[in-house]
Amino acid sequence: MVSFKSEFPNHHPMAASVSDELAERLTLLQRRIVDEQRQVLVIFEGRSGRVMGRVINEFMNLLEPRGMGYTHFIPESIDSPREMLRYISRGPAKGKIGIYDRSWYSWLVATANKGDDIGENVATAMGLERYLCNNGVIMVKIFLNMSDEVLDSLAKTYGSKSKKSGTFLTDDHIDPKKWDGKLVMPLIASTSTVLAPWDIINVSDPEVTMATVVHTFISRVEHVLEFGIPASDAKVESLFPNPRKEADLTLRAKSYKGELEELSREVSRMQTKLADSKRSMVIVFEGWDAAGKGGSIKRLVRAMSPRGYYVCPVAAPARDEKLHTYLWRFSYNMPKKGHITIYDRSWYGRMMVEPIEGFCTEEEYQRSAEEIRNFERQIHDAGGIVIKFWMEISNEEQLARFQARQENPYKQWKITDEDWRNREKWDVYQEYVDRMIESTNTDYAPWVVVESEDKKYGRLKVLRTVVETLKRELD
Repeated sequence: MVSFKSEFPNHHPMAASVSDELAERLTLLQRRIVDEQRQVLVIFEGRSGRVMGRVINEFMNLLEPRGMGYTHFIPESIDSPREMLRYISRGPAKGKIGIYDRSWYSWLVATANKGDDIGENVATAMGLERYLCNNGVIMVKIFLNMSDEVLDSLAKTYGSKSKKSGTFLTDDHIDPKKWDGKLVMPLIASTSTVLAPWDIINVSDPEVTMATVVHTFISRVEHVLEFGIPASDAKVESLFPNPRKEADLTLRAKSYKGELEELSREVSRMQTKLADSKRSMVIVFEGWDAAGKGGSIKRLVRAMSPRGYYVCPVAAPARDEKLHTYLWRFSYNMPKKGHITIYDRSWYGRMMVEPIEGFCTEEEYQRSAEEIRNFERQIHDAGGIVIKFWMEISNEEQLARFQARQENPYKQWKITDEDWRNREKWDVYQEYVDRMIESTNTDYAPWVVVESEDKKYGRLKVLRTVVETLKRELD
């Protein structure tokens, strides 16, 4: 591994407005972030995109570029789960500093200026920040405050002579007039928390402003490195009905081929309707091993155009995925507007296999239900239609399917030693599955239990549920 010292030289392209001493402190802090493999996220918000751009550029010039990443968010572009969850997917890896030029706060302000109530959206944003901080991200939130008079007087200092150049380089589509203090300051006050406090910097002389930004960043990061963050008191709680308790495993398909063809035609029709809408869809498949997830997915997509869906099989996290928070790897596969993403297993590993097998801590498990509810709320708020299938079979039926796979040379690859080990923990998994469903079965991301003792019945129920949900949401 390349040492930090060789990656991050002592010299740097220092911004003229920051003293050598302060710049050196920043360099040493970045070295520490790499050495300790910490994740740091800096959020910049403010009335003027031009002023923010200048300040951010000066700040970035003080950092080693290989140790940071930059993202500019435009509120109007947040129109799909993929765009909404870029707030997670663009987050910093371990040892990196992420810089957000605008964030969910600009989206909240834009939403409020449309006349919409943002109460639930603010709660979702606070949940996102708790998730990031509790999962190791050090968050620094800087609001660059300025009056109309200051904004006008700094027009030449912080950019070109014209107020807008007409390109994305200076114009981020934010109207300063819509950042009225009566709206923004109460929002800032209500979202300044122990985990992620706001720092309001009154923009004035460029040198003073830059020195204040750098000093604020150093102070906030060093404080968390020294004292850590408060432990979460979240718990996995039974809050919602559990449809597993009403599952009838005696159900059988009656006219499989005819209904399969009819439902397939409806799936195709509804996919076209979804593609022509402003919505998208996320379908999650969880369930017992050998319960029929793969077969159901195969029948579901057979009538779909591959241009509009993506199947995401989920395995153990790879090395790069382990450098990020645990929801990161699911965020970048979210659907664009009009598209469908199907997850063959999902983020619910955090609530089943991980705590049972010791892959997460007890505190991480206890936080998981709240974090996942908030994650799915973000999908919903961005126009995503969410269905979560739990494929249900009996212990006896699973054993029979395992034995059949083992005896069939064409299906032996489907059965592993791990599958047999998991069978020995059937009763333990039962308890975790029930807690998972009862703590995450929300109205915006409901669980649907699919009785799959008869595979054909289960496949038809999956297709029927997708069609009925799309009709309800789109018609």
